[in-house]
Amino acid sequence: MNIVKKILLAATFAAVSSGAMAAEKIVTLDMQAAMLGTDVAKKSVEDLQKNAEFTALRAKVESLVADIKALQETAEKDGMTWSEDKLAEHRKKIEYLRADYELATKKMQAEQQQVLQRVQQQLTPKVRPVLEKLIEEEKIGMIINAQSVFHADADHDITAKLIERLNKAK
Repeated sequence: MNIVKKILLAATFAAVSSGAMAAEKIVTLDMQAAMLGTDVAKKSVEDLQKNAEFTALRAKVESLVADIKALQETAEKDGMTWSEDKLAEHRKKIEYLRADYELATKKMQAEQQQVLQRVQQQLTPKVRPVLEKLIEEEKIGMIINAQSVFHADADHDITAKLIERLNKAK
């Protein structure tokens, strides 16, 4: 009889625990992906890509990459026959091009970062109320940063739901 009581107690505990877990739904959310996945963010990035200055900067980066690659190939092919002075001059050209490349890349990244910061500033006031409503409707007890989670099924990720609701929010 003692074993039966233990089994019933264990079954009752399991039922109570699973009921408590249902009320305390745990989900993951990638807030950065949610903000960047919105129509506002996509439009801002698209506008940046169409911007004449940004396009020229991107073309410059691509040109520098091609120039560096061409100089490296030339050095590999003909470098064995060059004098020390010619090798030094060639290396210097490559170093200058790399410095130009790094500067242009930093400029591009700064432009992209500015756009992302504007999007974040624009969306931040909307996120809290939209997220709170989602929490209430879905009966969510805990949200964990998706980037910190080792594993979570897609069913536990509310990022797409938040994107959808942010797109609808005015």
